[in-house]
Amino acid sequence: MQLLGLDIRRIAIVFIITVVALYGVRTANYSLKVRRPLHQFFTQQAEVMDYTFSECAEGLCVSVDLDNVQDIQSEYAQLWAGIEEATGRMPAVLNVTDRRDKGLEETFRCMRIHVEEALARGSFYAMSQAIDEQAKEAGLERWSVGVDGDYVYVQLHKGESYLYEVIPRGTRSKEHSPMTLSTPQSALTRKTS
Repeated sequence: MQLLGLDIRRIAIVFIITVVALYGVRTANYSLKVRRPLHQFFTQQAEVMDYTFSECAEGLCVSVDLDNVQDIQSEYAQLWAGIEEATGRMPAVLNVTDRRDKGLEETFRCMRIHVEEALARGSFYAMSQAIDEQAKEAGLERWSVGVDGDYVYVQLHKGESYLYEVIPRGTRSKEHSPMTLSTPQSALTRKTS
């Protein structure tokens, strides 16, 4: 079949071959630069029980199912840095799954007012004391509160259940969506520069 002296069939075949080849190169590149490095990183992390990742509208979206960790603050920082080092790019979304139950959710709901007050006033010492009191009243086995320049980290443990919360602080909270870590999944989003 010819149109204006061009063989349409040959043009269509070349076009299809080109599209398939470009897709194959893109898939192979993604596997080499993202899939393999993330698999190697996560298989070395004893606290990571399972993980998934995909490309989302914001960039690389990673979901991690965490075991009962000693320190969510250092674990979170290690995961974020490890993902960035492995892939060469900062993840846009990091979903973390914990094993909370209704009792831990209710305890954290009571603590949340102290976190919000500390974020508004900068009274992190008072927040820590109030959370300690409420954790003791709730009969928690272990808990911790951490603060760095970007986030407030709260973790609560009772029996086989554990809850992790990472809350953006200050002006950075406008750059991030609020994070609530839960059994279904929730996300912390970082805007990449």
